[in-house]
Amino acid sequence: MKYLVPFLIIIIIILVAGMAFFAGKGAITIPGVATPTPTATISSTPTATATSTPTKKVTGGGILSFPKYSLTVPADWQNSRESHSQDDEKIILTKGAYQLSITQGGFGGAVCLYPGDADTEGPSARYDAYKEITGKSGDLFRRSWTGDEMTSKGFGICHKSQYGWGAPTLYGHISFIAPQDKTRAMLDEMDAILASLTKI
Repeated sequence: MKYLVPFLIIIIIILVAGMAFFAGKGAITIPGVATPTPTATISSTPTATATSTPTKKVTGGGILSFPKYSLTVPADWQNSRESHSQDDEKIILTKGAYQLSITQGGFGGAVCLYPGDADTEGPSARYDAYKEITGKSGDLFRRSWTGDEMTSKGFGICHKSQYGWGAPTLYGHISFIAPQDKTRAMLDEMDAILASLTKI
């Protein structure tokens, strides 16, 4: 009798372990317990269609304290790189008279001021209006101009930091150059290129 209780406990443990093993293997099912069934996960990847514009990736940066970056650019834009030393780089994207450039190197900064902003001490640039653009890395930019947007020849690109709006951006000095007879479609295309800016 003294050994009967421990013997029965060992038998019960072996039976429970055996049932658990076979239940896990699917050999038996326990009534009242739902068995989860695997579900299919469907994911879609965008594919090129007859109406989509082919694109290419342009990379640059990593100069001084500036990060490396990539841009997604329509394939009909030309890209080039200028550098006079290991401490400077200019990536230039052009399509006809339209140009977007990112310059990294040693240069000072300026505060970007908009209607309603008080004047500040030190370098600053005052603009009449802007269009806010969010980059792929979550950066906030403002394509800024004075006068009328459609007759402005150039645009300043300002970047939001913890100190407010300023230039150059985290990625360097970014500029947009456009002809006098610019089109809204081309400005939108340039804005989309800026929105694709990603830190790598």
